[in-house]
Amino acid sequence: MKSRLEALGPLIVQICNITGTPGVSLGVLHDGEILHTASYGFQDVKRQVEPNVDTSFVVCSMTKAITASMIGMVIDEGKLDFSTQLYQIFPEYQRNDAQANITIEDLLSHRTGLASYDGLWLSSDNQILLNRSEAIPILNYSPAASALRTEFIYNNIAYEVLGQVLEKSTGSTYSELLHKRIIEPLGLNRTFYAEEPFDNNTAKSYTTLEDGSFYEVPPWGHGKNLLIGAAGAIRSSISDLLVLYKALVNAANSQVVQRSVLGAKNVFKQTPQLLQGKVGVPNQSLREYSYASGWIRAELPAIVDLFVDYAPPLLGSGSASRLMIHHQGYIAGNVGYITLFPETSTAVVVLGNSAGLTDTMRLLGQVIVETVLGNKVDADTYLNIAIAASKNTIESVNTVHKELLAGKTIDQPTRDITAYTGRYYNVTENFFIDIIAIDGRIQVAYMGSSNDTFDLIPYESDSFFWWLDFNESAKRARLPGYPKEYFILKFGCPSTSSWLRSRTDVEMGCLTWKHEFQLAGPGEVFRKKARKPYTDDFGALGIFKELR
Repeated sequence: MKSRLEALGPLIVQICNITGTPGVSLGVLHDGEILHTASYGFQDVKRQVEPNVDTSFVVCSMTKAITASMIGMVIDEGKLDFSTQLYQIFPEYQRNDAQANITIEDLLSHRTGLASYDGLWLSSDNQILLNRSEAIPILNYSPAASALRTEFIYNNIAYEVLGQVLEKSTGSTYSELLHKRIIEPLGLNRTFYAEEPFDNNTAKSYTTLEDGSFYEVPPWGHGKNLLIGAAGAIRSSISDLLVLYKALVNAANSQVVQRSVLGAKNVFKQTPQLLQGKVGVPNQSLREYSYASGWIRAELPAIVDLFVDYAPPLLGSGSASRLMIHHQGYIAGNVGYITLFPETSTAVVVLGNSAGLTDTMRLLGQVIVETVLGNKVDADTYLNIAIAASKNTIESVNTVHKELLAGKTIDQPTRDITAYTGRYYNVTENFFIDIIAIDGRIQVAYMGSSNDTFDLIPYESDSFFWWLDFNESAKRARLPGYPKEYFILKFGCPSTSSWLRSRTDVEMGCLTWKHEFQLAGPGEVFRKKARKPYTDDFGALGIFKELR
């Protein structure tokens, strides 16, 4: 098997060249031993520095499994339970629907039913528009997209809240817990959290332009008071992750068989419960495909296509049926993929420093998994997928632009532009949208940020759109994939029937923005209020006392 893995090098390089991925490091653990490691390309394109097994990459959402593992440790100590309700830890979490009863297990498994509202925190240049104090308020007011515990809806804010649950339950910061519970016991030396400094063996972050060239962007997940840290801000290396996943797999196996004897010395606790499927995930297979706690479960052979922007081949065809536990990490400039096969103590880890033109790490991960399973890899199939997926990513952005232009019915604003200017707040007033008049035109500035300021183009009556072409989006570290509605702002408050108001009368003072597509309808309504100084210290309790 080792020679077959080594022989994958040329195919891996070809896929990376096609999809626009500057640097990759990978590792394979099998039967509990390191079977293969390799690195390709550059961790620093300008200086032509190659990555190695100790190069740290942002692992993005692979962080979730580590957060879940620390929850398991705290549960094992009796400080929490999977059935503990969120309001029991944070009394300020208050809702008037079924989601008021959200538990730790619901948060871990993305079955809260709440819309993710990622559009409220994800900004250009890998910056985050909100701080940690807004996590509970967001869960308080996020609409339910489905009934509690009935549907898988991925929610990054849920894992931010789990990080805060850890802190509240232990009295330590997330970073302190990571060091005390995982880094130090396992002897990891290339694993870091958000506020720790970068060094000269840290992969730089890149996006890929239309011509396949690389553009360096600010790193993701770095800074104080970071929202989403517990969901995606750990940096690690192949060398460290192989140690971590070996311990995790050992814990899973020993705790199933003889937990009281074999599992006692392992840092990971409650592992079988954390790896159990909690909610089904839609899939093209009759076999199991579910979400556990920071992990996805798939019974192979299966088409493993969650979050994939291309049609992957059937994985594991020709092999005996077996359980695969996996996850991915994906944000502009940072990508990762991890697959575990507990029964054979196998782990496949792939880390990269660009989202590229498609999810390259998932593609590479599948190639490596097939090789580990002893299956033949059809190189042409994977190369053709890489070519088609990369082309489709670029074309999808251009298609949205064409759709916006096709829907455009006016060239000039319906009203004087001063009718639209002002600051518009969501209901909790922790997010605002500035509409600014400059030199006879208007712009939108999300949270007043210069990084998120865009010219507005008249679209339809009292509505405008903003737009960035593919290269400009990449340079701002904005991921593609949003439909045309995301770029449209509609002004005017939702109409109410009144015999005093004519059909042509529109009450101004509101704008509607569809930033969340798990919910039906035109989008969220933001209401104009007098400008007031913005502070990063709203505080959850402060907001809700003011609103009452």
